[in-house]
Amino acid sequence: MVGVFPIAIGASIFGIIALLIFALGGDIRTQIAKFASSYQVKIDRADLNVKPEDFVLALVGISVILWLLLAFILHAPVVITLLIYPIALAATLFGGSFYLTFRGNRRIDTFVQQLELVLRMLAGALRVGLGLRQAIILVTEEIPDPARRELMRVIGRTNIGVTIVDALEDLTRSMPCNEMQMFSRVVKVQQSTGGDLAKVLEKLGNTIRDRRRVFRKMNALTAQGRFGAAIIGALPILVGGFVVATQPEMGKALMHTFPGNVALGIFAVLEGLAIFSLNKILQFDV
Repeated sequence: MVGVFPIAIGASIFGIIALLIFALGGDIRTQIAKFASSYQVKIDRADLNVKPEDFVLALVGISVILWLLLAFILHAPVVITLLIYPIALAATLFGGSFYLTFRGNRRIDTFVQQLELVLRMLAGALRVGLGLRQAIILVTEEIPDPARRELMRVIGRTNIGVTIVDALEDLTRSMPCNEMQMFSRVVKVQQSTGGDLAKVLEKLGNTIRDRRRVFRKMNALTAQGRFGAAIIGALPILVGGFVVATQPEMGKALMHTFPGNVALGIFAVLEGLAIFSLNKILQFDV
């Protein structure tokens, strides 16, 4: 019953807040719309068919479930239990942002891998006399997503009066990568000064191919370091889990006492800083 008491208090607080929002005539979606708008770009980049408000509401719901689970496991005092929720909410929001970033970066990587073929197909279409817009339309019929979807957005913007240069610059903002920036700038310069765009696009495709070769070599050279970083990051968690499982008294002291909870919090902070530092060390800008 003691462990259930803090949960009941927290649930009552959330219920009172919800009733106040409803009584004041405010929709909770409008209350979080401004905050949720910061997720719009990441959601579009990750190609998720969900509204930012719905995504944030889902994160809030997950944070409540996580908080209740932690409160049930730790059996902490009332004050500590209530203070756990902001931590759970922050962790959930960070996790949601990390998921969107991871999904968006993976989609950008796939787009970059397709971009070399796109440029070569565009160069071939330009050589047979097609304009750039017609060449992009032809390419969208031959390639899969995500390049197909993004190029179709470019065509859609040109249909409402946006110039092809501005449409490609919009694509650069939605798919931020050096390769797309080079493509956009090449087209912008060619539209201003003229020249053989097909030849330039073919050379740009060769440049992208060489960059991909460098990235593959870099990944091979840093594979041992990344594997070591994964082991170093997982080792404290595995050792801690083993100790808690084999030493019940020590596990109880860590999970159900205030000094133990403080030690776990310090461990979580240090572990996060270590993983962040190792990831930064193994990142290279090419």
